Amino acid sequence: MRRLFLRLLTAVQLTRLTMAFGAVSDIWFVILLTRASDEYVGLAEVKHMGLVPALIAGAVVAVGLFAYGAALNDVLDVRHDTTFSPERPIPAGRIKLSQAIVVTVGSLIVAVLAGAALGRWGMYITLFTAAGVLFYNATGKYIPAVGVLTIGLVHAAHMFIPNHQLSFTLPVWLVMTHATVIATFVHGLEDKRPRFDRRGLVGLGIGWGFWSAALLGAGVLSAGSLWPEEAALGGIVYPLLAVAGFAGVARWKTRVVSGRVAAEKLKRYGAMWQSLYGAAWLLALGLRTEALWIGLLAVVGFGAMTLIKEVSGLSGRPLEFRV
Repeated sequence: MRRLFLRLLTAVQLTRLTMAFGAVSDIWFVILLTRASDEYVGLAEVKHMGLVPALIAGAVVAVGLFAYGAALNDVLDVRHDTTFSPERPIPAGRIKLSQAIVVTVGSLIVAVLAGAALGRWGMYITLFTAAGVLFYNATGKYIPAVGVLTIGLVHAAHMFIPNHQLSFTLPVWLVMTHATVIATFVHGLEDKRPRFDRRGLVGLGIGWGFWSAALLGAGVLSAGSLWPEEAALGGIVYPLLAVAGFAGVARWKTRVVSGRVAAEKLKRYGAMWQSLYGAAWLLALGLRTEALWIGLLAVVGFGAMTLIKEVSGLSGRPLEFRV
C-alpha cells in the first residue's frame, strides 16, 4: 500500500497535477458560457451533450495537456535536473526515464481523445495547443521573451478547445495576460538563464501587444463589440475585483519570501485564481449558478493543492512546481 501511495505521489510530482485546476476551470468556463448562450447553436457536441459528460471531457483534456507539458519538461530537462534539481522524480530515481516518456505520450493521447469528444475543432485545437507546449519546452524557454509569451498563448489557445467560435474574448485575453505576467516574475524569481534584459522586455511587450490586439480584435469582428450586448456593463466590476484581489494576495504571499519559494507561491495562487476569474466573468454575465460551479472548483483546487503539498512534505519529498 505504501509503495502504491509513493508511486501516485511521484506521478503527481512529475505531472504537477495540483496546478491543473486553473486549466480545468478555464475550459469549464467556456463550456458553461457556451451552453448558456444561444449564439453557439451550431456547436452540437458542447451544446447538446449532457452537462456532466461535457465537463468531464473538458477536465480530461485540460489535465491531459497539463500533464503532457509537465512530464515533457522533465523528460527533456533530465540532464539539467540531475545537476540542479536532483530531487525531481527522474534524477531521484523514483521513476525511470522510459516510464516518464510513456506518461508524456499517454497524457497527450488522452488529451486528444477528450478534445475529439468536444468536436472536430476541439481535437484540432488540442493538437495545436500541444504543439505550442512542445515548442516552448524544446525551443521557446531558452529565449525568455519568446518562452514567457508562449506560456500565455498556450493558456489562451486551450480555452478555444470546446468552442472555436468564442466571440467573448476578454476572458481569454485576461488569462493570457495573467499567465504571461506570472511567468515573467517567476523567470526572475527563479533566476532562470538567460535573464531578461531591456531588449527582451521590450520584445515581450511588443509581442503581448500584438496578440492582445489580435484576440480582442477577433472578438470585436465576431460579435461587434468587446462586451456582450445582453450583459450589463456594470458587471465588469467582478473581473476587476478579481484582478485586484490577485495582485493583493500575490504581494501578501511573496513579501516575506524570495527566490524559488516566492515563485512557487506565485504559481500556486496564480493557478487557483484562474478559477476565480472564471467565476467573476460568469457573475458579470449574470450566470450565477454557473459561477457557483467554478467557485466550488476553486475551493476544491486550493484544498487539494494544500493537502498534497502537506502530504508530500511529510513524506520527505517536498513538491516543487515549475513553469
